[in-house]
Amino acid sequence: MYTERELRKVLENWDIDKDLPISDIFIMDGAKVSGNVWTVGKEYILKAGDREKIFKNLNISKALQKQGFTSSLPIPTKTGCEYLENNEIFILTQVLKGNPLPKSDRFGDNCMKFGEKYGKSIARLHKALKAIQKDILPDEVNLYKNVTVWALPNVKQQKMQWGMEFDEYFFDDYIKNFGKLYDRLPKQLIHGDPNPSNILFEDDEISGFIDFDLSEVNVRLWDVCYCATGILSEASDEAYEKWLDILCGILHGYDLEGKLTQEEKQAVFYIICSIQMICIAYFESYDKFRELANTNRKMLQFIIRNKEHFDNILN
Repeated sequence: MYTERELRKVLENWDIDKDLPISDIFIMDGAKVSGNVWTVGKEYILKAGDREKIFKNLNISKALQKQGFTSSLPIPTKTGCEYLENNEIFILTQVLKGNPLPKSDRFGDNCMKFGEKYGKSIARLHKALKAIQKDILPDEVNLYKNVTVWALPNVKQQKMQWGMEFDEYFFDDYIKNFGKLYDRLPKQLIHGDPNPSNILFEDDEISGFIDFDLSEVNVRLWDVCYCATGILSEASDEAYEKWLDILCGILHGYDLEGKLTQEEKQAVFYIICSIQMICIAYFESYDKFRELANTNRKMLQFIIRNKEHFDNILN
């Protein structure tokens, strides 16, 4: 973590008012400080990170701007550079218009309508990302292999450790049936982290996407399902039942713009479970994320209990 004094020293490299207030950016509805992103006044965002992630974000933002998307482009330093190289890479950008949709709207009476807006916008984003994929040279991920080799065995152990309430058959079903579908699922450059904090709204319409650090070539359904699980992760116990309607809205919205294949419709349950198993395995390996691991275990159990609903959502 950087002190305010250290951040002000960094900001001296840009031609901006030196007395602007610096504030932490909170993610997950204020539950956690990001640690590497700050607001500077009302107009700027300062971000720190490793070279690879910052440059990937930068290249995607530039390419998306050429596609007509609102993008977070760098403000040059006093020497004309797009970034400052220190212990980490620092980049200063303008604040994009809009804010994440409040939780009260995500789980309110119009939750299905907002879900559809999420889905449509992710589909439009995917069209733009597909067009620039050859220029980005992104990493390519084998989701099925990652889960079956690493996350699934880890979750099996946690199931015994924490008494997770679902049948062992789930693991065999995942390996067998998702294995049959995986190679037939469309794959392309995706956002990678479209949680509600990274999707901005203005006047009830989506105004932009931020934070492309985790962009990669993966099944395109990852973004659709990750948006949905990101919303579920912030749900109260009472809001869990509403989530199935939100998921329905997201999937229908995406289908209207991006036309889901038959295999994708069959794979929704397995992609969502993939995300949950990865989150459970990852968060449980860090003491500071143990509470998040518990949240994701609870989510996976809820999802498995409601498997039959997934079969009906897109039929």
